[in-house]
Amino acid sequence: MSVKIEILDYVYGSVEGTQMISNGSFTSSADWSFVPASGSGWSISGGAATHSGTNSYLQNTNVTFIEGQNYRIKYKISGRTAGSLILANHLPNNANGFIQYGNGTFSYDWVQGSSNNNKLSLAGWSGFDGSVEYAKVYPISNIDWEKSVVGELDVTDHSDFPLAMTFQISDIKDLTSTSGDYSKTFKIPATKNNNKLLKHTYTPNIDTDVNLTENKKCRILINNLFSIKGLIKVTGVGGYGETPSYYDCVFFGSNLSWADDLSNKYMYELDWGVNGQDLEYNKTSIMATWQDEDCDSSTSPIVYPIVSYGEYNKDGEPKTIQLLDTNYDAGTGSANALGYNGYFNSGTNYGTPLPSADWRPAVFVKDTLEKIFGQVGYTINSTFMETDMFKKLVWLLPNFKYNNAEERYDEYSYGNTFTGEGLISNTLIAPTNDPGNPTSFSTFSSVIDLNDAGADFVLNTDTDNTGWDASTGIYTIQEYGYYNIELNNFGIWFQSNVYNGGSLGVSYVKIQLQVKTVGQSSFNSIDSCTTDSFSISGSGGLSGSVYFGDFNRLTYLNKNDQLRLNLTVKAGTYGYSGNKIDLYLFGSSTPTSPTLSNNANAQYSISLNSEAVEYGQTYDLDKVINKDYKQIDFIKGIAHAFNLKMTTDETTKTVNIEPFNTFYKDYADAIDWTYKLDRSKQIEDKWIKSDLKRDVVFKYKTDSKDKKVERRGEEWFDGIKDEYPYQETLPKTFEKGESKYENPFFAGTYNAKDQDTTGGQLDTAFSACLWEEITDPTYLYRPDKGYEFLPRLLYWNKYSPANPSAFSQKQASIQTWASTIDVVHAGSAVSPSPFLSDIYPQATSINRDDSSSPILSYGNVNVRDYDDSTGVYTSYAAGRGLFETYYKNMFEMFKSKPRLRTLYIDLKTTDIINLDFRKLVYIDGVYWRINKVVDYQPNKNQPTKVELVEWLQLGAFAAVAPSFGGNENTGGLGDVDIPDNQNIGL
Repeated sequence: MSVKIEILDYVYGSVEGTQMISNGSFTSSADWSFVPASGSGWSISGGAATHSGTNSYLQNTNVTFIEGQNYRIKYKISGRTAGSLILANHLPNNANGFIQYGNGTFSYDWVQGSSNNNKLSLAGWSGFDGSVEYAKVYPISNIDWEKSVVGELDVTDHSDFPLAMTFQISDIKDLTSTSGDYSKTFKIPATKNNNKLLKHTYTPNIDTDVNLTENKKCRILINNLFSIKGLIKVTGVGGYGETPSYYDCVFFGSNLSWADDLSNKYMYELDWGVNGQDLEYNKTSIMATWQDEDCDSSTSPIVYPIVSYGEYNKDGEPKTIQLLDTNYDAGTGSANALGYNGYFNSGTNYGTPLPSADWRPAVFVKDTLEKIFGQVGYTINSTFMETDMFKKLVWLLPNFKYNNAEERYDEYSYGNTFTGEGLISNTLIAPTNDPGNPTSFSTFSSVIDLNDAGADFVLNTDTDNTGWDASTGIYTIQEYGYYNIELNNFGIWFQSNVYNGGSLGVSYVKIQLQVKTVGQSSFNSIDSCTTDSFSISGSGGLSGSVYFGDFNRLTYLNKNDQLRLNLTVKAGTYGYSGNKIDLYLFGSSTPTSPTLSNNANAQYSISLNSEAVEYGQTYDLDKVINKDYKQIDFIKGIAHAFNLKMTTDETTKTVNIEPFNTFYKDYADAIDWTYKLDRSKQIEDKWIKSDLKRDVVFKYKTDSKDKKVERRGEEWFDGIKDEYPYQETLPKTFEKGESKYENPFFAGTYNAKDQDTTGGQLDTAFSACLWEEITDPTYLYRPDKGYEFLPRLLYWNKYSPANPSAFSQKQASIQTWASTIDVVHAGSAVSPSPFLSDIYPQATSINRDDSSSPILSYGNVNVRDYDDSTGVYTSYAAGRGLFETYYKNMFEMFKSKPRLRTLYIDLKTTDIINLDFRKLVYIDGVYWRINKVVDYQPNKNQPTKVELVEWLQLGAFAAVAPSFGGNENTGGLGDVDIPDNQNIGL
């Protein structure tokens, strides 16, 4: 029997093949097309393809790409001030390639997917307004043999070989172990072939770019028939003197192959494609997601449920959630009046509250898992994940903060300073008031254009400054959001122009910050800084300087709002008419003459608060996922919640995932190994004790920022800081101590009938609540919104019953404009008027008014049912939590101490090829599940050691009362001050 180990770790070099794109320099429009054909915004002339306007595609159709092949594109962008150029849908899973926001020459490598194989597709996106001067593509097909490790290892000359493989489904002692792994450490001889293949690692003075201590792809072949794919790593090398004798290697297979691929990947690195890009955060887009029943309903990976993260609508109507219309959508403005907060032409404020980001996205779990496995080349096979329940699972992005805040700050902010003397402009003030009336005065107003400072005006280099008009000094806001606007250290040098006698008094000089709201035509002052009063006279002097105060203002601005500075003067001439004064505006707090200053130290900046997503903005999904979330931890979190077991078919790149209860197949599919048992070998039985201690706890992670859950845990759950954890005390036959099984990714969630959403005391629907301070659903007070919560696992419910009772209070109050309060109500019979929506967008971990809604706490919860058509509730009954639903059977097996039997089975190569841990094994009338196949040696005809775990068919278990007792209305979990308020659902 022959055994081969092939290493297949190819590294592709940077040697480029022949340029593939015809007319890549845009000498004409030949071979290029626009999608859509008309109105795309693309044009080709003058040796460039130029775009402006809507999202559209520039495509070269005279090219063919091969799936799986490596390519490199070189391109140049010029004249871009907004938007991005995208390599559209060329990567695996229809993903995009580069997303380029800047000007310059660029190079990008990719592996071609199955889409756009007959064209090069470039997209002008998000208002891209630049030119592509050339686009050239080269195949990268040459293998860099110096960096590649490819070949067949010699394996038969060393005494520590042949290879022995160990296969294991999970750690029998760890209840929450999920992986189906196999690995083996072995030695291979340091033959001439192996030394060459392994880059002479033994010799210290040979430099190589290849790190052989990293995992390399490989496969093991037995008789050129049986193939095991996995990863191999060299862990050591030994020998005598300068001559190597052997290499230590370790082989990893099954789940470890993809787990290793994912070990250093983060959630924000997932490519969501076009469905996760340019997501508009506004009323229309938020409400559109409410139409989705589950993850298969549309291409959107997200929904926006009602979840409290702190105070709703802080500046608006009490007990309402904010979901603002634009001025146009509210029916009070023209089609381009797309502001949420601002001023009419009359100067009257819109009267709307300051925009509040009351809605945060929740991402479908199934979509997320498919993205994670898909990026490393695997597909998922799972009956469980195709259930209606699983398709509605979502995980909250509970902080909704940008992970590229600095990049956004640079892109959407403006700033300038001054150099030299900082002289900006000169204004002649000639009052025309009655000089005999000491209370009379004249006012003067003029727009300040900082560009008038000429070379003394300096734009900041650490901000993009897009939106600054170099001809008018007006700045156009490029993105909705809150801005810090700061102006400081401006000054005035004043000097008599005409002095006839008496005095000329200046009550003040103001620099006003003025805004013109998008879609309006008038500017309105929103802040100012003012000088002290001053005057000129024969006795008091005819010149001098004054300093403006500063302003630092935080304000919400709409995209395409315009800001400008305005100079306003209040002055009068007294005793004599005809007095005039020159005012010299400086970007300096210390002007010394009409042309000089001591220090040009003034600053003017308009800085986006770029940390959190604000209402009206456009975002990419990958840019709002915390950078410290790991993909492997997400998988572990889902697996922990549902007790998932996993096996991998490396041949088909398929990961099989099912809960323990359904992972193992029926008796009819069992493998009969009775005749394969080697009865001449010793059979050893041990009774599994596992690592169970007397006190067993299943819980979510503790979120130190969620003070509500923390307090409830201390008060009601024996100090376990989780919402409805599972706790059980085992008999004294178990060792003292605590076995704690904590979800590695998600935290527990408090759910309530939140009265902060209802406009009054109503029996509303349950919603999730994440609060950084201790409060109660019945109180009006809410803490400020939190931005440091851990992720949550929830169940999405498009709550819209067909025939709701006329008395149903399952609703939330929504403020959409200045004095407009609408309602989202669960039920179509009362919609649409006067309701905003007949869908209540619900997401909970525990919905105590619906026994069919999955209970996503580990412990059981008292639940009931609400009949939407009659408004009648049933009595409470125990509902099964995650432990009783997914762990109970396995746990009871462990408590029953099933035997672990070690025996020897005559396993052939075909047995290993067809090894399926999901099938039970039948031997002498008893059923077992395979725990481990130990040191299977494919090139030796001998029995293999196998560990089997006795399969105990324990039958069904009735749902038990919650671990933590209480009355039926609250399950003992009402707050101390309101212990029995079933309407609020505590």
